[in-house]
Amino acid sequence: MEKVSRYLVVSDRTYGDGSGVGVRLLYGTRTAKVVAVTADIAGALLAGSLAGVPSPWLDVLRDARIVVPADEDETAAVLDRNRRASADRSAVQISLLPTSYCNMGCAYCGQEHRRGALTSTHRDQVRDRVLRAIGAPSTERVRIDWFGAEPMMGYAVIRDLAPRFVRAAQERGVAYSSVLVTNGSLLTPRKVDTLIRTCGLTHFEITVDGPPEVHDAHRPLKSGRGSFWSIVRTVRAAVDEEDFRSVHFTFRTNVDVHNQDGIPRYIELMAGLGFAKPNVSFSIVPVHSWGNDVSGIEVAKQRFADQETAWLRLLHRHGMSVPLVPRVPKKVVCPATTTAAEIISSTGNIFSCSEYPLVPEAERDLPLVHISRAGLGTARPKGPFDDWNDDIGRGRTWCSSCVFMPTCGGACPKAWQEGHPPCPSYKFNIQDRLDLVAAQCGLGPVPEQALADR
Repeated sequence: MEKVSRYLVVSDRTYGDGSGVGVRLLYGTRTAKVVAVTADIAGALLAGSLAGVPSPWLDVLRDARIVVPADEDETAAVLDRNRRASADRSAVQISLLPTSYCNMGCAYCGQEHRRGALTSTHRDQVRDRVLRAIGAPSTERVRIDWFGAEPMMGYAVIRDLAPRFVRAAQERGVAYSSVLVTNGSLLTPRKVDTLIRTCGLTHFEITVDGPPEVHDAHRPLKSGRGSFWSIVRTVRAAVDEEDFRSVHFTFRTNVDVHNQDGIPRYIELMAGLGFAKPNVSFSIVPVHSWGNDVSGIEVAKQRFADQETAWLRLLHRHGMSVPLVPRVPKKVVCPATTTAAEIISSTGNIFSCSEYPLVPEAERDLPLVHISRAGLGTARPKGPFDDWNDDIGRGRTWCSSCVFMPTCGGACPKAWQEGHPPCPSYKFNIQDRLDLVAAQCGLGPVPEQALADR
């Protein structure tokens, strides 16, 4: 006996390509797969019936976990899957803060930045801890993130440590990836080349908050100079390098009430500058609390989702890469939910949550351990959110009843703890996103009357 999955979204609209056959889109959130089916099959699934579904289609729907065993507790199955992934020690992720200082003064930032180099003792302790993690028998993949404050203020530390990590991974046959989360203002062509060829960088996440005058006001350099054009020119040169085609560049835009109106102009400008490239993507996200109060500037969720639809359409029109719906289930929500991941602050404190380092109260009250007392083991100490999947199962959030739980995973345990439900924007504009998925496939909405007339 089988049933229709509770984790199914069906498009409100019917689509066609002019051939006379109308289809509706199914989005199975357990597998994050999109399937196009006839309107009749979609209607049967919405009614909870499999009687009218042809046998060949049942195999497709089973593969997408849209049709599941009748006696399966789907919520328990998803949470068990997530628990196994969170317990997996084969994929290690370590985020490092090579400095406590940032050269920008963004109003929405909740960190406290201080000048000063890391001590040689701290650097040695970080190096040894990461090398032990790479060398652990269970490690098959390692990801090293360079995080901030502004990590490029600690470029010398990256240049010193990263090549050692790359070499150790190569010697052990461990797959290596590395992400630099940066404001981009200190990048130069020579440094980008070194970061990729010598330091093993595979992904750059660069924050740009709008067109030049908006970005420069929203993310001001402490020197008083602007940074937009320096960032954009450097990245534009890098994406044209033949040797860097496998390196991915993501432009992240943090949106609040001050820059939301500039996003369309920003998209048009970036398209005109030639960023419609396979290895470039765009992430436009709402500003959120980072240990600070952003209630006066944050955009309401539905308002953000409504505007986001227009931004997604504009990006799509220009052939620029942006995820429309998640295409991979969220088995591990974030580093805070697995002991295979940790963040080492420039203070030496080890955290499980990336939003704690350099936030004064968190640095004082919430470190799991200081690196000098961490011992010679490779797993981080237990953190406050390691039992996150159990919390969902106990109903401490509304995630267990949400159709998007398998692709979202609860999004951010810290936000839930602080009373700010972090539901993703696609929860509020999924139909518009499915329209864009259909458009990518060459399909457009078909009026119901047009289908009836055929």
